[in-house]
Amino acid sequence: MTSGVLSSTAQLSLLLVFLFLTLMLSLFLLMIVFNNHRGTRKRYLDVALLLALLGLLVVLANDFERINQGLAPWVWQLVPAPVFWCAAVGAALLLFREMAGLHRARGQMLTRNSVKEAMDLLPSGICYFTTSGAVKLCNLQMYRLFRSLAQKDLQTYSELEEALEDCGPDTGVICLSRELQTYLFPDGRVWRYQTSLVTDEAGTPYTEVVFSDLTEQYERERELKQQTKELEEISRTLKSLSDNVLILTREKEVLAAKTKLHDQMGAALTAVRQILLHQRAAGTESAVELLRQAVSAVKNDKEYPPEKDELAKFIQDAGAVGVKVNLSGNLPEREELSFVFLIAMRECLSNGVRHAGATELWIELREEDHAVSIRITNDGAPPESEVVPKGGLHNLYRYVLDCGGRMELQSNPSFALTVTLPQEKEALV
Repeated sequence: MTSGVLSSTAQLSLLLVFLFLTLMLSLFLLMIVFNNHRGTRKRYLDVALLLALLGLLVVLANDFERINQGLAPWVWQLVPAPVFWCAAVGAALLLFREMAGLHRARGQMLTRNSVKEAMDLLPSGICYFTTSGAVKLCNLQMYRLFRSLAQKDLQTYSELEEALEDCGPDTGVICLSRELQTYLFPDGRVWRYQTSLVTDEAGTPYTEVVFSDLTEQYERERELKQQTKELEEISRTLKSLSDNVLILTREKEVLAAKTKLHDQMGAALTAVRQILLHQRAAGTESAVELLRQAVSAVKNDKEYPPEKDELAKFIQDAGAVGVKVNLSGNLPEREELSFVFLIAMRECLSNGVRHAGATELWIELREEDHAVSIRITNDGAPPESEVVPKGGLHNLYRYVLDCGGRMELQSNPSFALTVTLPQEKEALV
């Protein structure tokens, strides 16, 4: 086998050049894979191969220089040249094999570019700033949003904060809520701004900034507010209709009572006329009593002119139908509670005249601990059976429940209605 000393200078130069190129290839490969997620053992093998090639190249270059100077080589005269060629070619093949493997696994390796590409695909705007405020990593969505805010590229964290602070109709970006940090952009989309402090594996702190798209939630909230506004309008309309129904019911009941008095007066006058025509004394007393009641009711209606006060109107209406009201206490100051009590008074007046023939009402108003109450009785005939809420009393019960109160009915030994309502908006137990 031919030794290195007997080899031609051209062959030895070619071997040195090949070893140098293999060394450069090893260094290039080591630079590529150094930051990749490779095992420590692999990295040590790559470094060992690089050092071995470097040492071999240095030794062979030193022997080549000694040969050119006419001196005896140290290594080449002991080791045949093909051995060096085999080592160099083997190292080159190993490096090419490793590069081919890296190329095949390139799509599965997590690199800086792959992280950036993945972040650019996210719908949210994300950016990481260093402790000095410089941009470390930022996706395309964040750049687009900042350009809408400031009409320039994002460079520092302070620029972003200033742009958000100065946003307004002039910039096209409107702050919907400083507390929630939500912003309406010119394209109609709503974004929420959030910041947090994060650290990497080495413990280095970064400021994470995220813009989350809340457009769908914002639109649903607007629809809900619109629906709530419409429901409030419907509620006001229903309340107005309910009030009108109560007014019409009151007028109807008063008209019925006055019609009854009119009939009584007509019957009394007819009876008096018959007595006078036939000169009879029988029935005179009863006819005069009917006439006296009717005249008294008409007199009371004329003596109490209409007033704006609802309680005065109630007393006037009661007098018009021949019922005396004995009232103790005062109505509550809250209009809502007074309204319910007046409904209870009118319902008891109507039922007392219609079903019991009452001519007198006793109404007692009390103010208790955190509550007000009303108790209503009459001098009419007691109910023949237990009173069950229906019609007007059922409607009254609904009003009482809406106010968080309670209603009690007494049938024996005489009729009595008690309604208790809380002064504050809380249910009574």
